[in-house]
Amino acid sequence: MEILECIRSRRTIRQFTSDPIPQPVLDEIFEAAMWAPSPANAQPWDFFVVGPQARGKILTLFQAKAAELLATPDLPEPKRRAVEALMEDFGGAPYMVAVVSRPGSDPMQQIEYPPSAATAVQNLCLAAWAHDVGSIWLSVGAAPPVRPILGLEEGASVVALLALGYPEVVPPAPPREDYRTHVKEIP
Repeated sequence: MEILECIRSRRTIRQFTSDPIPQPVLDEIFEAAMWAPSPANAQPWDFFVVGPQARGKILTLFQAKAAELLATPDLPEPKRRAVEALMEDFGGAPYMVAVVSRPGSDPMQQIEYPPSAATAVQNLCLAAWAHDVGSIWLSVGAAPPVRPILGLEEGASVVALLALGYPEVVPPAPPREDYRTHVKEIP
């Protein structure tokens, strides 16, 4: 798949089949993530594969937060359906991984490392999509109660909690603004 086609066709997936992701595909996905840019090639990220026990604890946190959100009377229907789909064990995704930024040893690294880890997330999601594996970036990973579940060291941060699997449903592309409305020229 050509890179621009991969970027444009990638979707956030909220419903997955139960089909496992073969290890060679996972290997390629993680290898692609390792090629993300980082300052001084520090590669300041780690991948925490979330097993059943940790997944259950994180799901409980997610379900509590989702219930609060669903209680909002003016929640738009598409958002409501998306949250409900994820409440059922993260849409049935067979694989979960937390991408964690290592703590920086100086103030500049503390600034640079989390966005560097986010570039690894982007590479990971695009490589997954190139193998027909969908993903969703879950914000629950950034919640403070997730830190002890993952056993994070002081200063490390969860940049992304990703649910991965083969899509059961691929949504249509949402509209995008023209890039020119986001380009600012500085004299």
